[in-house]
Parts: sequence; C-alpha cells; structure tokens
Amino acid sequence: MKNALPPLSPNYATQRNRAYRESVEVHGKWPVEFQFRPAQGDHPHLLVVFSSVGSKYGFGNALESVKCNILRIRDHFDGGASYYVARNMDFSVTDSIQALIEDHMRRLRVTRDEVTLLGASKGGSAALYYGLKYDYKNIVASTPQYFLGSYSKGHGQLGDAVLGEGQSEENVATMDAVMKDVLAQRSDLKRNIYVVSSPGDYQYEQEVKHYLPALREYENFNFLFVESPTVRRHDEVVRQALPSILSIVYSLTEGVAPRWGEVRIGTDSEDPEAAAEHLAGLRERDTALATLRSAEFADGCLQLKGHAFLPGVSPDGPVVENKQLVLEKDGETWTYPLESTKEIRLYRDYFDEYFCEYAMGGFASQGELAFTGLPQGMYDVSVCITSEDEGIERRTRLISQNAVDRRQASGDSELLFRGGKGGLKLVKRSIVGVDSAGVCFSAGKAQERDQKIHAEGVLFLPGRNADRDAHAFYYLVLQGRQECHSFPLGVKKNPDVVRPHKPAGDLGNYDFGYFTTGTGGIDVSGVPAGKYTLLVSMSVGGALFTKKAGKVTLKTPR
Repeated sequence: MKNALPPLSPNYATQRNRAYRESVEVHGKWPVEFQFRPAQGDHPHLLVVFSSVGSKYGFGNALESVKCNILRIRDHFDGGASYYVARNMDFSVTDSIQALIEDHMRRLRVTRDEVTLLGASKGGSAALYYGLKYDYKNIVASTPQYFLGSYSKGHGQLGDAVLGEGQSEENVATMDAVMKDVLAQRSDLKRNIYVVSSPGDYQYEQEVKHYLPALREYENFNFLFVESPTVRRHDEVVRQALPSILSIVYSLTEGVAPRWGEVRIGTDSEDPEAAAEHLAGLRERDTALATLRSAEFADGCLQLKGHAFLPGVSPDGPVVENKQLVLEKDGETWTYPLESTKEIRLYRDYFDEYFCEYAMGGFASQGELAFTGLPQGMYDVSVCITSEDEGIERRTRLISQNAVDRRQASGDSELLFRGGKGGLKLVKRSIVGVDSAGVCFSAGKAQERDQKIHAEGVLFLPGRNADRDAHAFYYLVLQGRQECHSFPLGVKKNPDVVRPHKPAGDLGNYDFGYFTTGTGGIDVSGVPAGKYTLLVSMSVGGALFTKKAGKVTLKTPR
C-alpha cells in the first residue's frame, strides 16, 4: 500500500553550520569581500576582524574558540589593498566597509556597544580608525601603524594600491594625517581600547608610540607592552601576545571590559650567567634535534628540508655543525651530506627557558638524493650532527610532525619516503609488484607513436576508496630482457568507465581508479630500442600491484 507522504524539508541541522561563509556584497561604490561565521549558542556579540598585510583574513584559526558572531573583512578592492581607508586615494572604500558592518549589525540586532573591532598591524590601524571614526566602543589593536602613507610608500604592491601610481609625496602626506585627524575627534571618551606593542618591534618607536598621548585620554585605555626574547620582529608580537589578546576578546564579546591599564607582560630580562649555564648544560646532554619540514620527489631526486641542530650553546661561542642524512638497514649505513641553512625563528619554536637563536639550525638535501646505488630494502632514516670544535658527534631519528608519504618510480624500483612522529623510513622496492586477482583491471590497447607511448585504463583495489586523484600512485613499466624502465602515470576521474568494474554490492567510490599517459603520451625516446612488456603498477598503502597491459617494440630513432 502506498502512503501519501509530505515532501522532504531542509534539515535544520544542516542550516546551523558554523563554518565561515565567504561572500561578496556591494555597498555603495565597492564590492566588499568578507567571511561570516554565526554565533554558537547565546553569544550575540559581533566581532569584526581586519587583516594584516599579506593575509587574506585576519587571525587565521586563532579565533576558533570564540563563540560570538565573527565578521572578517578582506582588504581587497579592485585587485589591491586599501588599508581599509583609501584605494588609489579614493576614500569611499571607508563608506562601503562601514555599510557592510552596519548591515550585519541590523541583521544581528546588535548595537555599537555590542561590537568589538580587532586587528593586527594594518588591521590594527583599521580597528582604531573605524572604532574612533564611527563610535564603536570596543577596540583591540596590535602593533598598529600610525603613518599610513609613509608605511605604504614603497611597501610592495601596497604603495601603488593605496597611494596611486607614482606614490606622490602629497598623497603620502594626506594618508599620514588620517590617524592624527581621527584621534583629534575625541567625541566620546567612554571607550574600551586595547593596544598591544613590544620593545622588540621597531614599529613601536616608528609608529605605535605616536598613538599613546591621544589614546591615554580615553576612560578605559589599556596598553600591553610585550617583553620577550622571542619577539624580535614585527609579526612576532601578536604571536607572543595571543593569549592576552584572546583573553581580552573573550571578555569583550561576553560584555565584560577588562581594565588592565598600562602593563608590561612577558618575561623580565634574562640573567646572562644563568642563561649561559643552562644552555651549556643543555649542550652537554646526549640529545640532538632533527625534524622534517618538507619532502618532495623532483627530477628523479628526493628533496628534503627541515631543522637539525645540537641544542644549547657551546661555552666557547658559535661553532659550525656538519650534518648528514643516514640510512640504516641490518647494521649497514649509507650517508649523504646535508647543507646547513639559515632559519629566522627557531628561537621561538625551540625556546627552552632561555633564548637561543639556532641561526643555522636548518638543513636541506645537498646534491642528488637519487639513491641509484642503494640496494633494495627498507631503511631507517636519521640525521648525524657533528661539531668538530667540541668533539661532539650525535645521531637522532628524523621525525615529522605531519604524516609523510612520497613515492616515485626510479628505473626498476619504486622509492617510498614515509613516516611521521615516530620516525621516517625510506623504502626501495621492485617496481613490479604482485599480479593479484583481487584488483580490478582493464586497459585499452597500448600504442607507440613517434617515440611516445599512449595507454590508459581501469585499475583499483576494491575495498579501498579511489575517490580522489591522490588515492594511489600509478606507473608505466617497460620490462625488457635485461633492463626495466618506469614512468609516472596520471590519474583521471572517469566514473562511466570505472563503475561497471565494481564488484556487485560494493559501496565504495572508485571514480578516480583510472590511469592515463595523458593526451601527449609518455616520451620513451631515451629508452633503448627493443621489445618490452608493458606493465602498469599501482602503489597504494603498503602494497604494490602490477598488471600486464601489452607489448611494445621500440625502434631506434632515424
């Protein structure tokens, strides 16, 4: 019996998605790009976020735990930045941005007292500009610039975008006066203003301190001066002060305005003797650091970058550290030189009670890591660090904070570089794997034309989804009597061809289980003439499957 049912309604749970929604709205002359994320629960406040130079939306993921409504505005107008004030000296950008904020206030039914403006650097200037110009009560600004024109001039694309072509001195002077003029309004002194800076940032003297005389007149002005040996650059202020900034944001967006006054936060100046003693003791400990930051196969070689150094400082001052990549299997080792590279923020990443710069604490692969003479097998990967001046030689396992899985065909072998926090391994194994009946395979006729091979077909492992192009690595293998050659294959989404090969009742998605040499084919002009069996190998997980795709005869080019 067929019952009459109402049509499906939209599911309310799907309509309450708190993810940022990116959009563009036109207010006045300018389209304004923004992201909006609705509040979680009963937190009706609106947090408006302005971005710094080089960032699309301000504060990245740092605001994940903030519960209120968040409006993040991008500084992007007609292809360039405006400082949220003027694009090519057209100040109507300000009207469009303010109209967007007011529109969201109407939608959310919040007043100006229920809005907090937040920004760092360029975004900090914007938070102060809009907060003071349009009478918003709550302003949080980290490391704001004061002289917008002088800072923009010559500052990459920012200069022409804000000041116009030629960046005239007249326009520089006009923009330099913007913040001074806004501060001169001082109509309502009952505001909650929080400014963050640091003596470690050159912009305190250049920019921030010019705000302070006028801002000190406000009823609840707070100045956080961040002291830390890890603040040595402009962008590091907000990183070091982030816990304090977030605590202020949490409070303001819940209707509470902290009164901190002018405070210094962070650590006092280090005791040089205590620092030297601690870092010398750290140096003596049987420990070393080796962390991978990136790994890629390119042009037949493995390219590595990361951090590797001996912690602490030698009592005799800076010393040279030599580094080697070590592969170990069954008690045998193979070593490859690594280049020491300059790093600018390791003092922050590896801070241990006292400041230590580790200026040359990076490493990069040196020469060609092709591993052509390396026997097939599985190798543990470590880094050996030597300080000849100190008589120190230590070796530690190379680790990665993120999962790593890189693979490449290399002649008769496949190279795999895999691992994570527990360590990394290099595997070199035959490019010809298992001919298993458990994989689904179907290939069209392979052809050779003009020293190029064209082939494509279906190859996937039932039970393991092939729902994206990175689900597996495919190789074309030319197997001759005396030698073997291999080439990477492309992956293509081809559901119409793939789906008929799915086993009955299999609910997996294998739409990308299709290999191809591409429209241009694979160049085999460097392969010696002769008869070859054509194989297709699929490397997936820890397994390697190989299927025969035909035969081909290569002739000597005329």
